[in-house]
Amino acid sequence: MLHGRGRKSGMLRRRGKNDPSADLLLAIGVGLAVGAGLALVARERARRRRPAARFERLTRRGVKEAKRLRDRGMQWAAHQGDALRDNAHVSEIGDSVAEYLETARRTIDDAVTREIRDLRRAIRRERKRLGV
Repeated sequence: MLHGRGRKSGMLRRRGKNDPSADLLLAIGVGLAVGAGLALVARERARRRRPAARFERLTRRGVKEAKRLRDRGMQWAAHQGDALRDNAHVSEIGDSVAEYLETARRTIDDAVTREIRDLRRAIRRERKRLGV
């Protein structure tokens, strides 16, 4: 079924899903993976140490490294915090927050006022429509 045009993936699709060579290749791949896994397990059991001893050793090493990185991170954060505190002016921050709050309050008041005005208009229109 080769047509000479189109992509190779299309040709592979046209071959059919029940191709025996594909099944054979899949079986070989699965067999290789299972065999390699069994060989690794058998090799680990052949060692004199307990199989989990290597894992425990690596875990201890990882914990030590994590603690070292944690300590370095804490030192860095403390240094950065000191630098931020030295450069920050509390009065300016308070003024900025007060301005933001005042602007937000005004915006909310304006929105509520507009909504109330629109509701009153809608009530008046509805009363006119009903003849009340």
